[in-house]
Amino acid sequence: MDRQKLGRAGEEYAAKYLRKLGCIILERNFRCRLGEIDLIARKGDYVVFVEVKLRKDDSHGAAREFVPRTKQQKLLAAAGLWLSQTQTSLQ
Repeated sequence: MDRQKLGRAGEEYAAKYLRKLGCIILERNFRCRLGEIDLIARKGDYVVFVEVKLRKDDSHGAAREFVPRTKQQKLLAAAGLWLSQTQTSLQ
């Protein structure tokens, strides 16, 4: 399976998991000049911004260890932009 198909499969798996937890998927692959967010979901009053990292196992470290500080900063900036664009529709 090529990397794009594998990435889409990982995102679908994460979306199914979030739905099982009672979340509503608001958006997939939000792209802007500040970066990309794989999944944006909502549960009650909370909005969740998700970076999907697919791993076969944790033998080389947990997925969270593969999101460097620079990527985290881009995610925060993109999340802020998304919120500013959609804030009124969330209420």
